[in-house]
Amino acid sequence: MVFEWFRNEAVIATIDEIIIVLALIILGLAVLVYFGIITPKMATIAGLGAVLIAVLLTISIVKVQKKRPVIGPEAVIGKIGLVKFISSKGELVVEVEGEYWIARTIDPVKPGDAVRVTGMEGLKLRVRKA
Repeated sequence: MVFEWFRNEAVIATIDEIIIVLALIILGLAVLVYFGIITPKMATIAGLGAVLIAVLLTISIVKVQKKRPVIGPEAVIGKIGLVKFISSKGELVVEVEGEYWIARTIDPVKPGDAVRVTGMEGLKLRVRKA
């Protein structure tokens, strides 16, 4: 569905807040025109500027909300890691982007070697020597 993002409560709340702020700005401009502090032409330009800013803000917020976060095990596939040590079971402990993972490899490696993550087996990484 095209407007699936619109069901997100955070997006709706943000758009509501932008509309309220925009309405207050326009009301303030109307009061300034009423008391003769600014001309109607100045109020129109300021109002259109506020609408433009609100539209750009809304578009950027919606774009951010539509993106899926890249976290978890899938995010490390293809990354380079460093072998920290090898356990007694023959499993590697690998640091990838600051996180420690248990890994398996078919390549001969030693602590300090760089490895590339090629896949996942449950929560264990499959790595190859980089």
